[in-house]
Amino acid sequence: MLAPEIDRYLHYSRNYPLIEDPDCLARLTGIFEMLCGLEIQGDDEMRSIWIEADRGSIEDFGSFKEYRKEGLVNTKKEFKELWLYEYPDQAKWFDLRVIRFNGALYFHFDLELALSTSDRNKAMRDVEWDKEFLDWLFDRVSKVITMIKEDPVAYNTYVGTKLPYQKRYGKIIRKDFWDIFPDEEAHFKQNLTPDMIGILSKIVEQSKEEYLLPGLKSMTSGDFFRYCELGYDANACFNKEDKKFSPKEKYLVMADGRDCGLRNVEEHSEEAFIHWFEHESHCGGHPWEIFRGGNSTHISLYISRSESGWKLILAGSSRVRVVETVKMACALYQSDIPFILRESGEIFRMVTGTDYIGIVPETIFPRYCHSHFPKEDQIIDFMRLDSEFKEEIIEKATWYPQKEVKLIENP
Repeated sequence: MLAPEIDRYLHYSRNYPLIEDPDCLARLTGIFEMLCGLEIQGDDEMRSIWIEADRGSIEDFGSFKEYRKEGLVNTKKEFKELWLYEYPDQAKWFDLRVIRFNGALYFHFDLELALSTSDRNKAMRDVEWDKEFLDWLFDRVSKVITMIKEDPVAYNTYVGTKLPYQKRYGKIIRKDFWDIFPDEEAHFKQNLTPDMIGILSKIVEQSKEEYLLPGLKSMTSGDFFRYCELGYDANACFNKEDKKFSPKEKYLVMADGRDCGLRNVEEHSEEAFIHWFEHESHCGGHPWEIFRGGNSTHISLYISRSESGWKLILAGSSRVRVVETVKMACALYQSDIPFILRESGEIFRMVTGTDYIGIVPETIFPRYCHSHFPKEDQIIDFMRLDSEFKEEIIEKATWYPQKEVKLIENP
């Protein structure tokens, strides 16, 4: 089977992965048993190998007439460009992962479940297509396992050399990334002055755990709204407005809106704020999300309370919002308001171009990918290798070695 047909099969199979046909179940079991000769690589007896499939010719990709009929392309040139975009290399690599949980087998391709021996959904299968695919998969897995048994070092070297970079993890220094995309650097330099960078370095110091940051002696909802206002004004959020907004009104315009009733707390009463903080602030809303955004693109100003007093914690390290975060941090610092900037060191390195951007495989969405990288690299920003300048990125990036596949010793 060629890569385009495999992709079509996997697209179909992911909707109803349950396999019930006895012959197909036997094939799945046989594939799993072959993989059992490898060391377990994760939870639930997870084992994985890479499978290659030739992309074939453009005719194997599809019919130009059909693609044009569907409005996907208009010319044969566009059809060829689409083919090469979908299949840029002569071979496509698939990440096959198999796990066994509660006696059932689950087969994942590129992190998506495609086949299983247990599922809630009733099977709706094209059994003949299943058999064709599983015969192909059995053959491919058999060949890979043979290569590993004959020379595991040679196999791992082969994968480490041939695996496309779109399937790998890597990292690139932000300054090198800026050399390729100068507009990214310009965004920071145009919005953050050298004085702000100097203040940010001091904020990094006061945000360290060992720094004995004093707490605020009192806190009211009005105080909190005024602290938020410093951030809004530092970012010129209301400069174009004719109307004059109060700090609370600015919060209501800019914040998430799910404030757990904070807007109703009497602004000058610390007693009222303490009652809200202890009994209502954890309602499941987002009272601290003061610049609304997505899961990873909002800015928050948290409040905590301890014996030393009230503390403010500013958080917002997304690359698309970090300029706003830094401006607010500088405003708080210059107003002598004690606060901690979360991930302050990482933010400083980001805006000065000295941090790493983590590169994740094309099958992974570039958000919350911290666990995929060594902790010491302190990577908080992620990207995929899907830019038109990918060759330049590949050249400047550092690529992590692939996890080695190993045989079980004395099985």
